[in-house]
Amino acid sequence: MNKNRAIIRFDGNAGDYWKTFFTTLFIVVMFVVLNIFYMVHSILNGEVNQKKNNVDAVFESYLVDILIDKNNQFAKVYPKNYAVNMRLGILYSYKKDYIAAEKEFKNSIEKSLSYDYAPSYQLAKLYVKMDRLQDAQEIMDKIGEKPNKKLIRFKGDIYTLLGDSYFNQGYYALSAIKYDKALYYYKVIKFKDEKIVKERYVNACIALADKFVEIGKIDEAIMTLEKAYDLKPNMITINYKLGLLYIDNDPYKAYDLLSFVHKKSPQSMNYDVYFDLINKLANIEESKGNPTEAELYRKRAKYYQTFVKNNLLYDKDLFISVNKLDVNTDIAAQDYIMNMQFTLQNNSSLDIENLSIRAVFKDGDKVIQTLTQKIFDETRVFEAGTVTPPISISASESYNGSNRGDNLSVDIYAYKYPKYQVKLFSDSVKKPEVIE
Repeated sequence: MNKNRAIIRFDGNAGDYWKTFFTTLFIVVMFVVLNIFYMVHSILNGEVNQKKNNVDAVFESYLVDILIDKNNQFAKVYPKNYAVNMRLGILYSYKKDYIAAEKEFKNSIEKSLSYDYAPSYQLAKLYVKMDRLQDAQEIMDKIGEKPNKKLIRFKGDIYTLLGDSYFNQGYYALSAIKYDKALYYYKVIKFKDEKIVKERYVNACIALADKFVEIGKIDEAIMTLEKAYDLKPNMITINYKLGLLYIDNDPYKAYDLLSFVHKKSPQSMNYDVYFDLINKLANIEESKGNPTEAELYRKRAKYYQTFVKNNLLYDKDLFISVNKLDVNTDIAAQDYIMNMQFTLQNNSSLDIENLSIRAVFKDGDKVIQTLTQKIFDETRVFEAGTVTPPISISASESYNGSNRGDNLSVDIYAYKYPKYQVKLFSDSVKKPEVIE
């Protein structure tokens, strides 16, 4: 009786085939093992991946259930081993079973060695997660201060978490206090996160100062911003806000701070305030009998007025009205054509003698074309309150080169001087289907 059989042939050395097969199998197995190890490590260290896909999430949850079961078995076999309770607390916390997690962390603390602060650290982290911030603080207070590098790191971490929680709830004073404490501990051990916490402390101080200004506590706002200034003296926001607050209390210091902002970021300035300040200083010098200094300040004011007129443009100065924005196809040239038509209105109180626009066309993240067009110059002024005639621009992208995304986009910038551009518009349009 004849039987039809499928025959698999391997053209080449059989040893090479099996060597390749087992090498591939080993790589696959190692990949799975390492992936599981990474997941377990991440879970036990509280490093939850927020961007994992559904398959990873389900597998992780299944893996946590297995780990909880195994550690519960270990807890029965080794009832004095506090590390088992701590692992269980971490796993229950991952599952958001905070009551069970709290119980395990407390059991771990009771069994732990006097010099191991990890269980207390984990319980404090849990309390922050549960928004029981005072309970977390009490754990830190109870431990006290000890020359233990790991404990110092733990305290820095917990105070950072407390600072984050208070900041997110709008309690900026408490947030700044906690960040300041975290900085203290991180500086002791020269921990890498010191720079990150310093940034958060500064932001908390700025937010707190704004609250003080709202209720008229200017001195308190200045004191708070000075603390932030000590850490980041070159930050534009701090210099600007402090400069405005010092105008009445110390106009000379205000001038120094605002002059720094003018130099580094002139578009952040309110020059009407700056001009008033300079004229105020001129009057002060004149009253002191220093006419030369007074005249110098007035010349500076005129210089800055000329600088603003010739160089600066603010987004509120112009209003853009888009009449058309679409993408068509040119079958003959095999191109996508993006067309835009718009008008500009001068919303400022001054005529604009020099104005250019820059259009940046993109396919995905790739710039495909940049157009620059002079709209007004010395021969034709853009009068205050008037509207331009329709301005038309377009860009093309070939079918073959256009495989980066589904949309074409355009960004419109305006400027008097290229260094100081303002963004007026940004949008994208879906590419039409190409009919061959």
